[in-house]
Amino acid sequence: MSLISTTIPNLINGVSQQPFALRLPSQAEEQINGFSSVVEGLTKRPPTKHLAKLQDTPLTDAYAHTINRDTNERYQALLTNGGIKVYDLATGAEKTVHTPNGLGYLAATNPKDAFECITVADYTFIVNKEKTVTHDNTTTTPLRPYECLIWVRQGAYSTNYTANVAGVQATFGTAASDVNGASNTIRTEAIAGQLVAQLMAGGINASNGYFVQQNGSIIAIWHNTDDFTVSVTDSQSDTALKAVRGSVQRFTDLPQKAVDGFVVQIKGNAESLTDDYYVQFEVHPQTPGNGVWKECPKPGEFQRINKATMPHILVREADGSFTFRPADWTDRKVGDLKTIPWPSFVGRKLNSIFFHRNRLGLLSDENMILSEAGEFFNFFQTSAMQLVDSDPIDVGASHSKVSVLKHATAWNSSLILWSDQVQFMLGKTEALTPKTASIQLATEFECSMRARPVGAGKNVYFAVQRGENTGVREYYVQPDTLITDAADCTAHVPKYIPKNVTRLAASSNEDILVALSEQTPNVLYLYRYYWSGDEKLQSAWSKWVFSPTTVILDVGFIESQMYLTVSRPNGVFLEVISLDAGRAEYDGSPLVHLDRRVSLEQCSPVYVNGTTQLTLPYTPETGEEIVVVSVQNNNMLVVGQVIPHTRVGRNIQVQGTLTLGAIGVRYAFRYKLSPLLVREQAAGGGMQPVQSGRLQVRNVAFTYANTGNFRVEVTPLARETYTYGFSGITLGQANAILGRPVVSEGQFTVPVMSKNDQVTIEIINDSHLPCAFLSAEWEGFFVRRSRRI
Repeated sequence: MSLISTTIPNLINGVSQQPFALRLPSQAEEQINGFSSVVEGLTKRPPTKHLAKLQDTPLTDAYAHTINRDTNERYQALLTNGGIKVYDLATGAEKTVHTPNGLGYLAATNPKDAFECITVADYTFIVNKEKTVTHDNTTTTPLRPYECLIWVRQGAYSTNYTANVAGVQATFGTAASDVNGASNTIRTEAIAGQLVAQLMAGGINASNGYFVQQNGSIIAIWHNTDDFTVSVTDSQSDTALKAVRGSVQRFTDLPQKAVDGFVVQIKGNAESLTDDYYVQFEVHPQTPGNGVWKECPKPGEFQRINKATMPHILVREADGSFTFRPADWTDRKVGDLKTIPWPSFVGRKLNSIFFHRNRLGLLSDENMILSEAGEFFNFFQTSAMQLVDSDPIDVGASHSKVSVLKHATAWNSSLILWSDQVQFMLGKTEALTPKTASIQLATEFECSMRARPVGAGKNVYFAVQRGENTGVREYYVQPDTLITDAADCTAHVPKYIPKNVTRLAASSNEDILVALSEQTPNVLYLYRYYWSGDEKLQSAWSKWVFSPTTVILDVGFIESQMYLTVSRPNGVFLEVISLDAGRAEYDGSPLVHLDRRVSLEQCSPVYVNGTTQLTLPYTPETGEEIVVVSVQNNNMLVVGQVIPHTRVGRNIQVQGTLTLGAIGVRYAFRYKLSPLLVREQAAGGGMQPVQSGRLQVRNVAFTYANTGNFRVEVTPLARETYTYGFSGITLGQANAILGRPVVSEGQFTVPVMSKNDQVTIEIINDSHLPCAFLSAEWEGFFVRRSRRI
């Protein structure tokens, strides 16, 4: 038998569900409401601070979106079935939301899964995944009357010009030579005038519904209801007189003048429809009769996407209010539905919305659709004549498996497109254009797409469904190889996170990832990691547990602040947790750990007859214990001292005059050590457990700092629990007064006297005082049954 001792260097690697012989010494059996920090050690998690009560009615299926406009303006939007509200993230004050129309777009059976948002400057785009995008079948491009142009292209001697309009024929022959002023008769405008006179005399006039207009050598004829016939001939091999009606082969076949609004199709190659386009004559307002031909849409065709079925926008107005309305999506302005077809999302549902390289993006089925560069509301090609670099992009993902694209994540200068089984990547190009855009297969990992993948620094995290549980993978590029891979961050805790994870959020400031599961709505599953170059030194999972009646609707990070939107039986609340290292009170004293914490000012203190009367801004839930703590030193109180009080509902009464205090709900930190093991140097390096002998643990000593209260519960197998409490006061400590809190550092030793695998050792802190554990050391009697050779 030997008396041995060893050190657990730190306690910051969270929970492990591996067999205890395979765990790291720094991994635990369970960790609740702890915060694993490489700077401060294992601490009690920071408290939540109450910012505001958002509404009196609880919500369980609302979709929440954080609008981070700038450092001065941040908002929280809540979307419900048929409703939308916006709150100031700093104060919780509700903002005015104007809804002139469009609330019908927010109708959803399950808002939490139906909605998705993206904010670009003052515009928040909102997608309802339950809506099918359609085109507007009530509006077409303007129709033109039945019209034609007769163009006298060339005047020549000894030439006959014949025009036949609706059976009325006009013929004019020019002189044989220039005699007796005949040169005036071969002017093109003179020939046109002769033909106009004959046509009108023959009945092509207003009395028969025809309108005739001459502009130089051009004759324009139109009728609003009759589709008349037109033909022209001349004795110059039909090159001197031209009729333009409906279409021409080439753009050069058009005259330089026409009537305002005249539309004609340029046919191009007769064997192809893709090079057809339409042009319209636009008269210059300052010089009537002159103008230009401009590309236009085909008359009488549908050109508009039904904006009632497209993403709507929430706009931050100049006066600080918001407006929710349909967006003004750009109509198709050129071509027809053969040359400029509908975007591929028309007739389908939208799965996601995102922003990438100055383009608004949508995912629908297996297609990724990006707007015109810099024009977020246009998804139509801007010209049927040519494809320009700024035009919209509409490409599909091709794979042997069904690859419905659900999410898109900007990462490493690229864009990852996620489906349930396959990941694609929009390739890196110097210029993202319709010609260079291509979706390439990246990896084939199964994913759980209810939670949108989230980027943090150089990595992207996504959820993986595993039966009744959820795993999380970390997408990254392998150093020096440029090969993408996804390591399993939950390999050592495969059954820790329940299924149906609906939200992932990450903070690159604090190296934190959190997951929300529908199965445990009052629990945040927290992943703390730390990289040193390409080596991960920390990979710690734990959970933050709130009161059983709490439903966490949303969690988001801004800088080092974690914002929580939570629903409770008596309303919806906005709370915040400060995660920055070295958290303390305003004067540097230790942080008071109380959830739903409010200051004295938030409770509207009233001083009456030697008492302080307070009104909480919320009603505590059943089972929540309210604690009032002083955060000011005076003759009667010191910082951190609990103040006796009486409470009825929201009303609290404290004896004496309280000028500075913290009020909140008590919560507990728990850390259960893994079974202690003897380890020895392995032949190949590292440490390996020794299990060939018996280890009788004698005691465990915890090294602590900035700690005011905790207790250690030792529970041997089949025996009662032994509790060893620590109050922060040590023998001989200066200023140690019974009843007044003290925060200190040192080492606390507790007896165990049990076999290592038949005892449970748990650290608990359910007070308002902080605790921080740096390391642990144990000693025990070890009996080896054999000698290694």
